[in-house]
Amino acid sequence: MISLEFTEASTPKYMTAHSAACDLLSQSCLNIEPSQVACVQTGVWIESIHWDKIPSGFIPELQIRARSSLAFKHSIMLPNGVGTVDADYRDEISVLLYNGGNEVFPVKKGMRIAQMALNLVGRIEGVPIGGERVGGFGSTNLD
Repeated sequence: MISLEFTEASTPKYMTAHSAACDLLSQSCLNIEPSQVACVQTGVWIESIHWDKIPSGFIPELQIRARSSLAFKHSIMLPNGVGTVDADYRDEISVLLYNGGNEVFPVKKGMRIAQMALNLVGRIEGVPIGGERVGGFGSTNLD
């Protein structure tokens, strides 16, 4: 349904045969200070959408979720709760991480930083479409 592009070092992985979401890996090293947000690159892009495999009235969404172990052990969360990667987003998928703890959190290259799941989202009839995407975060120019 969705084809991804990634380098070998950034290959997302399902950790078990029954995992609903695959893990995304950090492609950089950085420190996240307490109460700060960092944008962490994953080295993953949407290459293409196979629209012929998607039921009419639905749009595929890649949903970015926090890893529960990072939240529980280190208070590392997604500041927006759950991230949505729209089907027409073609920039590198990055993850916003928030450090809600009291200590600096080191992010290492190759670290599992978030999870990504594929969902089919139903469109609401009668809701107008605003325009076209022109880039990455905030690219629809609506705040």
